[in-house]
Amino acid sequence: GFISTTSRCRLQNKKHDHMKRMHLSAITAALLLLAASCSKQENGTPSGDGYGRIRLHGTADVSIATRAEIDVTTLGVTVPQPSELALMIHSDDPEENSVWENADAFNAADTLFKAGVYTATLTYGDPEAEGENKPYYSGTEQFDLTAGTTAEVTVTARIANSMAEIRTTEAFDRYFHDATFTLRTGAGNEFRFTPGAEPADSPVFVQAGTSISISGTARQQSQTGTDEGPEVKLAAEPLASTSPRTRHIFTFDAADAGSATLHITLDENEELTSSVDIELNDNAE
Repeated sequence: GFISTTSRCRLQNKKHDHMKRMHLSAITAALLLLAASCSKQENGTPSGDGYGRIRLHGTADVSIATRAEIDVTTLGVTVPQPSELALMIHSDDPEENSVWENADAFNAADTLFKAGVYTATLTYGDPEAEGENKPYYSGTEQFDLTAGTTAEVTVTARIANSMAEIRTTEAFDRYFHDATFTLRTGAGNEFRFTPGAEPADSPVFVQAGTSISISGTARQQSQTGTDEGPEVKLAAEPLASTSPRTRHIFTFDAADAGSATLHITLDENEELTSSVDIELNDNAE
């Protein structure tokens, strides 16, 4: 039948509005899909096939072993904050290896990694440095990264070098006086210890796996009361290898009036005490 011009325009407008609504619905659906995808990525679920995310959490362990574990903060040793622990991510795929200032910087980058086996390592300090308050911390954690997931990894950095110090017992101090000792490491460093000094000598950090030798001098008590007493040399067999995360305490004792003994106190899980006779040479030069 006959359709007026006005009616035809109304039909065309309705059709146009319908198409416009369909077009807007398609755009809205696409935006919602994109938002959901972004939301998933923000929540830690990667969208790329074969990839995943890693979230790293780092801490520092402040204990070190003697005959029982002690907190190194009681010795005035520096304990790094998590932000001071450098991070290295390692994989069999060289392209996935990376180095970061700390775990916070790594997490903020929100990097995607290929699925596989990874190793995260946290470190602080210099493993070759020796001296007072020079701890080296290191911690490693191996983990699997599965595609489409986020691996939550916690790494604890522990003291990885060794400590060393020299002491004397009351018995030694009754028989000897003015004792001075030199501790030498396999790395070629020397440290002087004077028992009874004020303030007391601090323990020194040395490389793990290094040798330690000790020599010194002391004076025996005067036999006449008018002199300082004869000087003697003190020497001991070297310790072949220091242990990581261990405080080695070299204690000079006097078992009787005619001899002295060196006791080496190690980690409780190893050898508690090693006693060796030391050389006593009267009238040492």
